[in-house]
Amino acid sequence: MTNRRTVLQLAGLAGAGAVLGACDSRTTAKPGPAPGDLLIVETKAGLSVVDSGTGQAAVPPAPSIVTGDRTRLVRTEWTDKGTKLATYRLPSGEVVAGGLVRDKLEARVVSAEGRLVALASPAGPRSRTTIAVADGSGERSRVDLPGNLDPEAFDVTGQYLFVLDYLPPTAPDRYRVRALNLRSGALEPLLNREKAVLPPGAEEEMRGQGRQAVYDAGRQQLFTLYTHQPDHVHSRDLLAGARDDAPHVHAFVHTLNLGARWAYCIDLPEPFGVRAAERHAIALSGDGQRLCVVDAVTSTVAVIDPTGLNVVSTMPLAAPTGEGPATAAFTADGRRLVVGGGDKVVVMPMGTSDKATRWSTGSQVRGLALLDGTERVYVGQDGAVTAHDLTTGKQLSRTEVPGLVSVRQAIAR
Repeated sequence: MTNRRTVLQLAGLAGAGAVLGACDSRTTAKPGPAPGDLLIVETKAGLSVVDSGTGQAAVPPAPSIVTGDRTRLVRTEWTDKGTKLATYRLPSGEVVAGGLVRDKLEARVVSAEGRLVALASPAGPRSRTTIAVADGSGERSRVDLPGNLDPEAFDVTGQYLFVLDYLPPTAPDRYRVRALNLRSGALEPLLNREKAVLPPGAEEEMRGQGRQAVYDAGRQQLFTLYTHQPDHVHSRDLLAGARDDAPHVHAFVHTLNLGARWAYCIDLPEPFGVRAAERHAIALSGDGQRLCVVDAVTSTVAVIDPTGLNVVSTMPLAAPTGEGPATAAFTADGRRLVVGGGDKVVVMPMGTSDKATRWSTGSQVRGLALLDGTERVYVGQDGAVTAHDLTTGKQLSRTEVPGLVSVRQAIAR
């Protein structure tokens, strides 16, 4: 089938041939690799956008953040004049906005449409935090507040910034979520699900580490998977639980409504959170109807109602993955859950009696990226990203990516 990209490639080759023919009719141009899909990858040097066909970086690696709709990539660079911001349009890699913020700050979150960026003091224990908000013209507002604060997300209006407030600031062992009013510069408590303001002292304090987050654009809700356990487990931590009122809970999905400014924790049953955090993963289907959490250690899947905000069932992962960090994603139609771990990929039908398939990649899986509308899945591996047929696992291509940490997303040109 001939598409627009093919037409442009053919037109370019024809033009080159005509020019070369005028000089020497015996000279022919040797075509280079054809452009492929764009891959958002995490490398040791930061996020990058790589062409899967040519292996070239459309956006070179550097510390960056990406909007939830995958249309903008924002990065910062420290200069002697301050922190320089650049916003790239995806998939073209064109710089569409920039700006300068004074002092050395790190970009933490970007608004859904890519208009606003929140920057903060370098991460780590601290007694005060500087937060700046910038747009394409530069810095818009700035606050310097007591406490150890970390930006989490903008609300849909851009007038509030949700932050994690770590307690105690210089040696944190728990946190709470608060809303920073960007007009007044004041921290405010969140609302509950009934949209009532939480009274002073009633804000929920939690223990855990954020593993992964997915954004539900339809409901304007950010779902973040938290597990209580660090890399190793202490008995005192197991007894404590994720919250003081839930000693039996060691993992939960923190739901943050970016429109109504309320938060709610969906508690996950054991064994979730008892084992290593990296062996857990969260996935949301494209239509927002399926939300699942995977515990790859015990091969268990928790199915969550994203509207009712409760666990409706747990089920065994049809075919266990191997060792190593877990990653999960839904196919575009939401009918299959794809889970990677170790050197294995499992494709598990959801809501049908079809059998799961399981195939090997040959090396450690470092992230999965499904290409919408196709049966192609990109799999991160040691120093490369390989494309595979989703059903059979047959390798279709290989793109070298030195220093690869994980493949995040795939975007069709």
